[in-house]
Amino acid sequence: MKLEEIIKAVRINQLGELLSENFVDLDLDKIIIYAEYSIGADSDYKFFKSKRGLGEIIKDNNVNYERLCSIRELDNLINSFLSEYSKKDDDILVIEVLDYLDTNNNQYS
Repeated sequence: MKLEEIIKAVRINQLGELLSENFVDLDLDKIIIYAEYSIGADSDYKFFKSKRGLGEIIKDNNVNYERLCSIRELDNLINSFLSEYSKKDDDILVIEVLDYLDTNNNQYS
């Protein structure tokens, strides 16, 4: 699924419709969003359960996935960006989230 779909579901509080039964009872901190191959606005994203040893890059069914953030962190970012201007479209939020995470993850590298 696209990040824009995930953001929309988080915004309108319908995330449960995107989550499989394996995830519905988990805390949002324990659900990590990974991008297929690499993070980008047009990438496909998948949910993984947080567990010990889950790194920045993981392999699932011979496909590499790059870690974006937890659903809780995404929710916090969305709320923060919407507090600045509440009428932002989901596609704008995608860009802001990706830019924020890229900037803040690279500042310590």
